[in-house]
Amino acid sequence: MRFFKSILGTLILCLLFPLGAEAQPEIGAPAALLMERTTGQVLWSKNPHQLWPPASTTKILTALVALEKGKLDDVITVGPNPPQLEGTMVYLKEGERATLEDLLYALMLNSANDAALAIAEHYGGTEEGFVGLMNEKARSLGALSSTFVNPHGLPHPGHLVTAHDLALITRAALENPTFRMLVRTRTRIWQREEGLTELVNLNRLLWDYPGAQGVKTGYTSASGYNLVAYAQRGDQEYIAVVLGEPSARAAQREAARLLDYGFDNFQVCTLVRRGERVGSCRWQGETVDLVAAGDLTLVLPREAPLPTARLKLHPFRPPLPAGRPIGELIYMQGDEVLGRVEVVNAQPLLFPDLLLWMGGLLGIGAFILYLRSWTKCFRRSA
Repeated sequence: MRFFKSILGTLILCLLFPLGAEAQPEIGAPAALLMERTTGQVLWSKNPHQLWPPASTTKILTALVALEKGKLDDVITVGPNPPQLEGTMVYLKEGERATLEDLLYALMLNSANDAALAIAEHYGGTEEGFVGLMNEKARSLGALSSTFVNPHGLPHPGHLVTAHDLALITRAALENPTFRMLVRTRTRIWQREEGLTELVNLNRLLWDYPGAQGVKTGYTSASGYNLVAYAQRGDQEYIAVVLGEPSARAAQREAARLLDYGFDNFQVCTLVRRGERVGSCRWQGETVDLVAAGDLTLVLPREAPLPTARLKLHPFRPPLPAGRPIGELIYMQGDEVLGRVEVVNAQPLLFPDLLLWMGGLLGIGAFILYLRSWTKCFRRSA
């Protein structure tokens, strides 16, 4: 169902806002995707639900779970397993002690597999226990097609993701300010027990692409070169996912091409904000203001006209307190619905004589209380 929704959304955008062929990015990667971060809108994709080995882009989810389970000043003691891993490492030693903060920088800058396993064993009890937390988190974010088998991304036949799921996980991780700080860091000096270690971010877009803020590279012989990139310029934020390129340079070039496509062709439009008055209605001679129940932000092509708004009220029966949904504001481009937001009444909707009725009840109640107190006084005096 999500696949068809993604395809339908792309078709609607193309039909409503046709762009020149030269505006469409040419991407040679087996799978790729461009997502606007604040709304989660997918603006372009190629095989977004194709399963692919994630390599070290796995560590985006590893970092997210660790940040939710731990604190940066947690001290982690390295067990016997992390030093035995292969691939990119910072050469942790059994018994070495390091803070979660230092291990996260090693994880996200140097892409250290041994740091990933040390973190996993500390917070999951075992690697398998932590992987269970990873898959649970992925499912909660809607990343339903991907399966994680380890916290580092070394090859395993069952360790597979999709470009769409990686974008969803990255979008959630970027909500965490600490994660954002980690992935935009270019270099960091780590004071270890045996001396200083310099950590250098493997994501060259941080140096080469204006507005780049992260996120993670990945490579194995099975996956090729993967890259999840994030860039921000003003109120525009885009996540680009590229999977399976033949070289790191090709992955960077195509991620930059996707980001350019977003910045050059789209704009982020907040059409209405929560509490904003969007209309009114008349009830028993009184004017009742109607306000938006939430924000509605859409990503639209730059040259497209803003969508038109249509207010639709639902049948309602007073009395109603303020803040009840009584309709919706529908934003349309032609005959296509682009977005909806609930509309609520800013003032109560009451029957004209309801106040008199309520006042009468209060008066009767007060009289009954008076009689009870008078009766008690009479009995005491007797």
